Amino acid sequence: MADISPKATGRLVDSLPNLPLRACSIEETAQADIICTLTPAHQPVLQKKWLKPGAHINAVGADAEGKEELEPSILNNAVVIVDDLRQAIHAGEINVPIAMGIYKKEQIYASLGEIIGGNKPGRTNDEMITVFDSTGLAIEDIAAAGMVYRKAMQNGTGVSFNLVD
Repeated sequence: MADISPKATGRLVDSLPNLPLRACSIEETAQADIICTLTPAHQPVLQKKWLKPGAHINAVGADAEGKEELEPSILNNAVVIVDDLRQAIHAGEINVPIAMGIYKKEQIYASLGEIIGGNKPGRTNDEMITVFDSTGLAIEDIAAAGMVYRKAMQNGTGVSFNLVD
């Protein structure tokens, strides 16, 4: 994992001793199969030349107008999936390249709902680079929390308690 602050990286690695985490450069991190960008960047931090074929990127940090984490050439050479088209155009990873005229909304392959619902196939080969431009929808959080809760209760690791008396 990489961060512009070596101290922050060290604190995170130290706080999760049961996970196989280690600090490395952004270039080395970009060689992972799955890359999650979670920065408040207004200029790209991830470059296309660092990616290997078949990489998947969860672009989460660009959550407001003017923010971007990915070099635009990544988007132009990837299958891009968004959680919500309108929101992504105005505040997602694609907002800056669209405003600059170097990426078009018509290039977006699908919404997450279209993939999950089976209306469009997801990855169709092992070499394609895929990008999920997540702007964050409450329904996604609720669905994920519900799934985690059900699995935890099924496994006997969940705890039930009243939030309000």
